[in-house]
Amino acid sequence: MPIPGQGAVPTGALYNELTAVNRRAFVPRNFVQIYFATPSLFYMIGNAKKSAGGLSQITIPIQAQSMVQGQFTGYGGGFNSPTIIPGLQNAQFSTAYWVVPVPLPFGETVIQATDREISLLEARMNDVYSVTVQNMGRLMYTNNTANSLLPDSFQNAFDNGTNFPTYGGINRTTAGNTAWQGQYYSASAYSSGFTRQIMSQYLIQITDAAGGEAPTFVVMNPSDYATLNNDFIGTEQVFVDPGNSYSMGTPVRSAFPNWNVSGVPIFADHFCPKGNAFVINTKYTAMYLSEDAQFDFSGFYSLVPLGQIGQQGVMVTGYDIVTAKPSANAWITGIANPAF
Repeated sequence: MPIPGQGAVPTGALYNELTAVNRRAFVPRNFVQIYFATPSLFYMIGNAKKSAGGLSQITIPIQAQSMVQGQFTGYGGGFNSPTIIPGLQNAQFSTAYWVVPVPLPFGETVIQATDREISLLEARMNDVYSVTVQNMGRLMYTNNTANSLLPDSFQNAFDNGTNFPTYGGINRTTAGNTAWQGQYYSASAYSSGFTRQIMSQYLIQITDAAGGEAPTFVVMNPSDYATLNNDFIGTEQVFVDPGNSYSMGTPVRSAFPNWNVSGVPIFADHFCPKGNAFVINTKYTAMYLSEDAQFDFSGFYSLVPLGQIGQQGVMVTGYDIVTAKPSANAWITGIANPAF
């Protein structure tokens, strides 16, 4: 509704007359106000692997103990006969299916057939994508184990058995399965929050516990990331090229979208819970997308058989986020002193 009494717009009878004979100036674009970006999800989608049908659609063979034993020998070259040691078992995960139904009522198709400024159907279809991304981005970082319909997350993937003893159907606390434990740390001792030195210490420790493989990246909540960012800015230096000066085309840039500590990029994600950081190795951690449901849309189907003039469709995607080597990743909790 137009607002009376604003600027040159009158009130009372004059306002009523104008609203009857004048159209509003209208911006023919829909400005969405409610969603957040999720860089870690887009990284996972961009490097997603394919999963197919069957029971436990994502099945990963793992080795949690040595399958042979070595020994020293002497001049005669003798050795003990080998013992068969079973060392392989399957970690099994089921695909979670996310659906978004889309209505297309009869009245909307008639009214918006012509003379429309904003297509409600187009806005609704864009919202299918946005709602899906928001849900997937949030569930990456939460405890989803209470509902078997939900996907796995970084929490149960990277835990060491403290919070999630079983992962992929394998009990991490059982003898012989300790290698299936992730790295779980509490940073509550650092009351001032993360600094470069603390982050570097964790990354070195995590790399060593992972067998010498450095993680791919670290994700933090923006509030915790800002505390780390402040530690960088305190010692920031800007170097000017001799003979050159700064202009509008070459402004000084303070801080960066991500920091690099010990060769590992660190960035912020809105959906990462405050006080937590997830250290991820994408050689082993990945999103698996169903080859039969990759953000697929059914098309619109008539509701006439149900006694209604109208149509509806549904978008469906099947996915899960799992790791084949929890020990190469880490979950850090108890990060203190958030910036906001």
